[in-house]
Amino acid sequence: VRDRDYFYLWSFSAWGVWAGLGLLFIWESVASLFGTEKMRFAGDTVDEPTRSSWLKATPVLAIALIPLFTNFNTASRRGHTVTEDFAHDLLNSIEPYGVLVVVGDNDTFPLWFAQEVEGIRKDVVVANTSLLNTDWYTRQLIRRPVYEYDAAAGPAIYRGRTWPRPAGPPLNMTPQQADSVPPYAFINRPMQLNVGDLKVTIDPRRLSQDGARNGVLQRADIFVLQMIADSWPGRPFHFSPTSRGYARELGFGENILTQGLASKVFVPPNQPMKDTVFVQGDGWFDITRTATLWTDVYKAPDALIRRGDWVDQPSIGIPYLYVATGIELAETLAPSDPTTARRVLEKTRDVARGMGVETAVA
Repeated sequence: VRDRDYFYLWSFSAWGVWAGLGLLFIWESVASLFGTEKMRFAGDTVDEPTRSSWLKATPVLAIALIPLFTNFNTASRRGHTVTEDFAHDLLNSIEPYGVLVVVGDNDTFPLWFAQEVEGIRKDVVVANTSLLNTDWYTRQLIRRPVYEYDAAAGPAIYRGRTWPRPAGPPLNMTPQQADSVPPYAFINRPMQLNVGDLKVTIDPRRLSQDGARNGVLQRADIFVLQMIADSWPGRPFHFSPTSRGYARELGFGENILTQGLASKVFVPPNQPMKDTVFVQGDGWFDITRTATLWTDVYKAPDALIRRGDWVDQPSIGIPYLYVATGIELAETLAPSDPTTARRVLEKTRDVARGMGVETAVA
């Protein structure tokens, strides 16, 4: 059972009871072959296995151990560090004091554990769009203290420059003001978000592409846009790899720069540069930052290769993020650094092979 499929608990418990009754029936049937004795039960005389017969048939109970041995490698989490490594990798993809927009549980709970239990990159603000639709969560973001960035413990790529510590939370609102934000806002014409040189058009037609929004800005969308207006560019703002489609829905398709696993809000240059290139179908890509993160910071690719499998198919999108990142990095590196590009592609193939998605890497 998947760890989070707690809603299946009662059905699996009931199945376990019936399996136990079935094993008891088999035990009794085998024991009867070794001899029975007459016994009275509810006024009737029945044949029941003798005590010695029950003992002789006891090895049958070893059937109960079959699931233990056949499922041990799958059920055991010993040495499985991918979830922990993914959380560290994603947090370390974010520049100091940055805000990271996430959309689900697989890309949120591991980050919270890393921050609150392991103390990893507590300077990063994790903003979950599902929870931003609630009042208590936005109050929590407003009350959240600004944690000091530990440069010594952070990736080397962020050293050698000063990262100004924000004076307050990314939302410049009081809890009362946040509570007054409506559940949704309908827009019937394009709207402009202008923050310094950043100019983004929020188009209701783009919000309607998934067939559910119909030109509606949800409460979470309003808060995401407000955080950008309040804190950018002084505070780096990133979208998680699981929410890149969300960034495009809000109109940031041309204003996000892929840096490893995360996409940073930025103002694109007038033309591609050596380290910042435009990839057709995906957008702007930071070659140097992504290559450094991939080779010097990320731990999950090696952990995925060691693991060699991925049992939980519904969440295979998490390891696939590394495959997609490795492929794109290898393609952008190939013209200038074919040797490094080949190494990146080889490791990507090893990850894909272990996850059973090797067809993704031609």
